[in-house]
Amino acid sequence: MELKLVVTDMDGTFLDSNSDFDREAFRELKDEIESKNIRFVFCTGKQCERVEKIVGDLSNDTFIIGDSATRIKYNGEFLYTATIKNNLGLKIIESIQNLDSKQTIIACTEEVAYVLESVSEDERKFVHGSYQNVAYIKDFNEIKSNFLKITVHDAKGNCKNTAEEINYFENEVYIVASEDYWIDITDVGVNKGTTINRIQNILQINPSETIAFGDGLNDIDLFKSAKYKVAMDNAYPELKKEANLIAKNNNENGVIATMQLLI
Repeated sequence: MELKLVVTDMDGTFLDSNSDFDREAFRELKDEIESKNIRFVFCTGKQCERVEKIVGDLSNDTFIIGDSATRIKYNGEFLYTATIKNNLGLKIIESIQNLDSKQTIIACTEEVAYVLESVSEDERKFVHGSYQNVAYIKDFNEIKSNFLKITVHDAKGNCKNTAEEINYFENEVYIVASEDYWIDITDVGVNKGTTINRIQNILQINPSETIAFGDGLNDIDLFKSAKYKVAMDNAYPELKKEANLIAKNNNENGVIATMQLLI
């Protein structure tokens, strides 16, 4: 088993249920894999800036695929950005609002994640868990920039149904209900797998030299970019079917423990 690239999702995979991780164990692992010329990638729906805030100095020399695979950031520099045209994004947002106005929509641009002022305090906590730069607005039509992505959080867990209801946009954007409570919408053809392929091309690393860790339905695309596919014990059954290894759950340091074992 020759590894050159380690890719991990964050929520439900690398991070525990308190959105934290064993920093000392990760520091030791990072030193070990870097000594073997293995590169590490965080691949997440979180804003790149939020990843940097959570991981701190351990994000140095680490690739961050953030904002649901629409951006690649490395040592403070953006290497790749994919956007949805403003008018198309606003049309999608209006369609989602017409289906259920109670869902929380997070409309992300390159500068900030926009959320309506009317969302509850509980929903604001969800937003700030994944987004560092947030602005509250009265109406999404105030946004004039193109969108990196549109994310939906539905406390009622109807996201799979909502994704099906808006699938008439699927020729123009990529839509995935990563789990019952979340939907991510990005530019057509942009997902975790295709963006990992971009990093592999940059670094001249093959899928056969890549290991990927995940827990959600959007990690099915991530697994397509890696020969070694590791689902967490807490992962969706659909993802476990795609995996060739099951790791300890995210509250048991599963990613770090598996990598320590493998190297």
